Amino acid sequence: MYKEIPLEEALAILLNYTKPIGFDEVDIIDALGRVLYENVVAGFPLPPFDRSPLDGYAVMAEDTFTASKETPVLLKVSQNIFAGNMPSKPLIYGEAAAVATGAPLPAGTNAVIKIEDTQLVGDQVLIFSPLRPGDNYINKGDDVLEGEKILAKGMTITPAVIGLLASMGKKRVKVFKKPKVAVLTIGDELVGIDEPRLPGKIYNSNVYAISAQIAEAGGRAVPYRNTVDDRNHIAFLINDCLKENDMVITTGGVSVGKRDYVKESIQISGANTLFWKVNIKPGTPIVCGENNGRLIIGLSGNPAAAMITFYMLIRPVLQSISGTRQVALPDVTATMEESFNKKSKQRRMLRAKVCWKNGGYYAVPCGTQSPGALKSMLHCNALIDIPGGSGPLNIGEKVKAILLSPNYVS
Repeated sequence: MYKEIPLEEALAILLNYTKPIGFDEVDIIDALGRVLYENVVAGFPLPPFDRSPLDGYAVMAEDTFTASKETPVLLKVSQNIFAGNMPSKPLIYGEAAAVATGAPLPAGTNAVIKIEDTQLVGDQVLIFSPLRPGDNYINKGDDVLEGEKILAKGMTITPAVIGLLASMGKKRVKVFKKPKVAVLTIGDELVGIDEPRLPGKIYNSNVYAISAQIAEAGGRAVPYRNTVDDRNHIAFLINDCLKENDMVITTGGVSVGKRDYVKESIQISGANTLFWKVNIKPGTPIVCGENNGRLIIGLSGNPAAAMITFYMLIRPVLQSISGTRQVALPDVTATMEESFNKKSKQRRMLRAKVCWKNGGYYAVPCGTQSPGALKSMLHCNALIDIPGGSGPLNIGEKVKAILLSPNYVS
């Protein structure tokens, strides 16, 4: 078992135990935010025919070369083509076809003139401006070629992806299966939010916050009711959770107090302990074990500490399992706009709000930095990564800021 290891080493250990767990096939309307499990190849081109981008007249550009407002060209209107209909015949010199936006173009056409540059006179049309071949003409396959790989395995499904799938007539799609993650909260002091809060008790916020983080990271949370500080009962619940879930996350009971049993309970459960304590603040007392490749991760019971260590360590793991190709956390260099007066003996993740202005990023610490201060996470959109052994941060000092997902920011 490793002890008090750097954050990057802890993440590398966890990522060694991550692998996809299969796929689901879902309706595309339910696929937003999921990750593609398959490459998608176009079975036909888009558009599937030459089409008009506007309301006007399909013509042979050569017929319009001499057209002007003073000397318009007169062409016979041979047919009307609406979107959804096919041309009745090819176009020949001296003819024009009235076309609607999106309508297929007849063979022989090489340009479309917009209706504003024409005047209909009976069954003929006056053309007031010249065209070149290809003007206002959308070719078959202009957007997508038949046989083209349009979507790649590992892409996150966005509204544009869903639109492209629908344009291919694809109603269902294979996506990476979401890992099921059991959430165990531990502590005699916790009560459910539907229960009376007696003296000395606090409401159990962690089960809800961590479950929400799991969902945001691409997992499926399976919350359990709070359990008391009992080493054997915790060990039993860990094993019970592993029967139905792909991972277990606990909060509370991971430090060095007399009733902090999670590290011991992981051993009692028969799991292999991988590491205990990570050299960051808040969230140092994190413990991790594995049982047949499935991870058991014990987080601090302090709400902010639990959320921060989840973001830094567990979120990338869940994203990797659920197929996300890029799990590295983005960071920027920011300038301190307010000071932070405490020394940082060990590496610290400072909750902050970072914004772009005057050509650069600026950072302001967010509220109380206590590990239990949940309100400080409310408007926090970044974590300032302060190296261990640092002094206070002064106004104007440059810092590394790890950006949080927009889903974390109110």
